[in-house]
Amino acid sequence: MARKALGVCLILLPWLALRLGKMTEAWRACWDQLHCMPECCLKCSASRDGAQVAASAACDIMILNRGIRSFTMRAAGYTAAAAAFSPAPLATSALVFGAANGIGFVVSLATGWHYHLDLLGTGAFSAFAFALRGTHWRQQVSAACIGIWGAKLAAFLFYRALQTHHDARLEEVLAGLSGTFGFWFISFLWGWVVSLPHALAAGVPLGARPAFSWLDVVGLGIFALGLMLETLADWQKWRFKQDPDSRGKFCDVGVWQLSRRPNWFGNLLLWSGIVVLNSTTLAAAGPLPAAASLVSPLFLLALFLGQASGAITKTVEMEKEKYGSDPAYQEYLQQTPMLFPSGHSVLRTLGFIE
Repeated sequence: MARKALGVCLILLPWLALRLGKMTEAWRACWDQLHCMPECCLKCSASRDGAQVAASAACDIMILNRGIRSFTMRAAGYTAAAAAFSPAPLATSALVFGAANGIGFVVSLATGWHYHLDLLGTGAFSAFAFALRGTHWRQQVSAACIGIWGAKLAAFLFYRALQTHHDARLEEVLAGLSGTFGFWFISFLWGWVVSLPHALAAGVPLGARPAFSWLDVVGLGIFALGLMLETLADWQKWRFKQDPDSRGKFCDVGVWQLSRRPNWFGNLLLWSGIVVLNSTTLAAAGPLPAAASLVSPLFLLALFLGQASGAITKTVEMEKEKYGSDPAYQEYLQQTPMLFPSGHSVLRTLGFIE
């Protein structure tokens, strides 16, 4: 109650100070006018101006009461939505990702295969989206976005695994029990944490969800941009690797001039779009669910930086060992940012500069 009272005070004090300042000026003008009047008019003027001041004060009090009532109703709405918030979708999410990655762990131990790594780890997102598709249009749109992305990426990575038969980045990691468990546990965390924006929004009661907002358009736009960038990056690198003339060379074509990991950047973008798309629903339940949804892109950022540093996989380290003696690769490292495109890299990709 003390925090609510403090919030009311912080919001209403500037407005109240402004209104009181205007009332003070009016009273002062009235007082000066009274002193300038002849004595014969004082009685009549005082009666008339006093009535005006009283009416103005009554109006100010009415507006103040209306503001307090509006703020109280809004706070009560947030409190009611937060009280009705259901954690069940979070449990469903944990169950879906736990089951998929648990199966993956058992298959890895039993067979040592690499075919199923991304098929199960990434494909679990589509199963999650289907399980929490809901009935509200925003939740269904969010589920469709996640489902399409999960199916697209899982299919591409599974096809790539069928062609390469193994993932050299994970040879050492999956060689023992502890490494295999660690891989699938991180995969579970990745799924559960990254999907938080959708799972949290699914727990907000239908009656508390706002109508269509411009943030819905912005969120979908960011998601679409990220999906296009990730897909284009994966396709361009795959085509580059399949070209016989490109053997032994590093990929620096197309969007790979934007950054050294445009597919990671696209992934970060599309999940940021999911956060924005669900932001109005999450805000209706109060600040805590809205703040918790931000863990999704922050976790992804930490994961990508961990991969870039070699703490999680040896992707970057293996590339440097393979291409490090190439002067063109050293120039590429100096000119191209790791994750986030720079102004220079954008202009170079668009062909405005060399």
